[in-house]
Amino acid sequence: MDSSAQEAKLFRFTEENYTSIFNTYWRKLYAIAYRRLRDTELAKDMVQEVFVYCWQQRAAIRITTSVEAYLRSALQYQLIAHFRKVDINGRAFAYLYERMVEVEAHMRDILTEQDLTKTLNNELAQMPETMREIFKLRIRDYTVDEIAQSLNLAEKTVRNNISKGLHRLRNAVSKDFPEDFSAICLTLYVLLT
Repeated sequence: MDSSAQEAKLFRFTEENYTSIFNTYWRKLYAIAYRRLRDTELAKDMVQEVFVYCWQQRAAIRITTSVEAYLRSALQYQLIAHFRKVDINGRAFAYLYERMVEVEAHMRDILTEQDLTKTLNNELAQMPETMREIFKLRIRDYTVDEIAQSLNLAEKTVRNNISKGLHRLRNAVSKDFPEDFSAICLTLYVLLT
């Protein structure tokens, strides 16, 4: 087969045919996505991602099958990537939760609460006043937005102070509790961010 016959079989997305293709296949793809996901918004998002990809890559995409088959394949790839991500996130969360439980038990066994509290309080006392106030509110479960409003600061300032303060706390913990450094820092990070 010569190259001109092959080119005749190729399909490309163009500005002229894109809206028509979207209107023709959107509902079919949504139905497929919804059957797999059982979530209206997520199904819409997945289909939207397929069409966004097709639009962004329209110059590079060359379809040799039917447009519907191509779109269905693209949706299947989106679904597979989603389920992989969900599985990885679920496993990561389960692992972190198990580690947090272990860390909490380990911290109780190895460290006295007084020693850790003393280290953290000493470091808090050495922090600049704004950072110290932010941490006091964060420890009391204020959100970043609530802290920003309470102290009349920008949210970015609050986030930066939390980040810098956590760095200071990590340094203090690494000096006083080097064997349990990772476990304590993970717990601090989860509790304060």
